[in-house]
Amino acid sequence: MTESILRSVIEDLAEAGRMADRAFQGWWKELGELGTDPTRTRICLVAAIVVPLATTMALWLEAESVWWAAISGYMTIMSSGAASIRKGLLRLAGTIGGAAVGFIMARWLPYDHFALSLFLAGATMLGVVAMQVSPHGLAWLFGTITSILVLLEGLNSPLQVPYIAFYRIFEVGIGVTASAIVANLLMHWHADPAPPVPGWRHLLGAQWPAMLHGMRAAIAVVVMMQVWIWMDLPQVTEMCISIAVVMSAPVIGDGSLGTRHAVAERSLHRILGCFLGGIAALACLALQIESFPWWLAMIAGSVWIGMHIQNGRHGVGYLGTQAAFVFIVTLIQGPAPPTSIMPGIDRFVGISGGMAILLIISLMLWPNETERKQQREQ
Repeated sequence: MTESILRSVIEDLAEAGRMADRAFQGWWKELGELGTDPTRTRICLVAAIVVPLATTMALWLEAESVWWAAISGYMTIMSSGAASIRKGLLRLAGTIGGAAVGFIMARWLPYDHFALSLFLAGATMLGVVAMQVSPHGLAWLFGTITSILVLLEGLNSPLQVPYIAFYRIFEVGIGVTASAIVANLLMHWHADPAPPVPGWRHLLGAQWPAMLHGMRAAIAVVVMMQVWIWMDLPQVTEMCISIAVVMSAPVIGDGSLGTRHAVAERSLHRILGCFLGGIAALACLALQIESFPWWLAMIAGSVWIGMHIQNGRHGVGYLGTQAAFVFIVTLIQGPAPPTSIMPGIDRFVGISGGMAILLIISLMLWPNETERKQQREQ
């Protein structure tokens, strides 16, 4: 038994090494193709304008978390004006719904950690399953993320929950508005058909793998909450959100080995992207830029590269997304160029904690290759 477990762990570590090697190779290939594709260059230009615009608007409107507006603008950029608006509306609708749920539940849950854990598990499961089966899965996922964010950020001060909920909606609205304006000025207007999804029916039948996938995410969140309570860990919000986002990777086949590989690869890309984005941000901070225009220029350049990799063809798109995300979080700390790398480090700590718990749950609940062979033989 012990030998089998050890062999399985060694195989998983070897596969992780191969995935990391493929990720870095894809990263360098993407960097070598900068500026070679006019279509990708156009969307990169949109990103390089949207994020500084959203940042400036958020500063002018005195938003609480300026970086959240910048991230919202970046994450709603698509290949056309119509698609960008649709994604932005889904993100905004999910944020409004999640903020409302978080605001309502914050009357009771911060005072009962058991009930809070159950709610987080249920919300995570709903968001993850919806991403697999619903045509509006993105709205469901952001409803999950926002409700978790509002609840956990309000744990230490429940009276601040209304302000937290309001500013999350306000900041997302700023980012979505900036994205819609720039995308429709600089990109073509055409609506691509939405990808086919199975719908909510047959969740206990043909869609059972999606249900299992959601259950694993829910278990990971409950375990994370208990570890946080026992060990008084920092960045509990980032841990929960990391689990929900990573587990939104599509279910493949019967929801077993293919899904396990997809989640593992997404987790690895999230950590590596955070690491690469953090290094780039640290290098920019070392320049000690104090000029506001040059600060915005650094942000524009970083999101240009991140968007280029995100829309690449070498299978490391999420690496670019995460690197741009962390760069923005680190570089946008307030109304002036930052002086500390700590926000990026804090985010990396939160992601690493969430991914470690998710990895353990994955190894425990997903079948290994031997078990899959036995299932096929039966």
